[in-house]
Amino acid sequence: MYKNQEEETLKYKLRPDTIILVGTARLPEKIRTKDSAGYLAIYLEMDPVNSEIVDVSSTLVPSLGEKILHDALLGCEIKKGIQRAIKQIETRFFSIIKRAIIAALEDAYKLYGKYLEENK
Repeated sequence: MYKNQEEETLKYKLRPDTIILVGTARLPEKIRTKDSAGYLAIYLEMDPVNSEIVDVSSTLVPSLGEKILHDALLGCEIKKGIQRAIKQIETRFFSIIKRAIIAALEDAYKLYGKYLEENK
């Protein structure tokens, strides 16, 4: 395998033992498209041992918006809550989809609670 191919393959591999939390939220009616099915999703890759968010991705959030998501969420210990991350998004991201992003994060946080309940 060539070096570039190897790097590309590694880019899409999960870290061992991480889990993925996917929060979803309905998009504003004004911007719904056939491709989005009316929903936005935010994917949080989390280390279940220390609850640290190690990677973030999303649907329908432009690359500059994803930079803010990364700044707000990477390294965040989800067990301590997501309010600090939401505050950053509220003060730094201005878009019609901001409320949907926050709702998707809140949904992912609820899923984290369910994960904890199931894995006591």
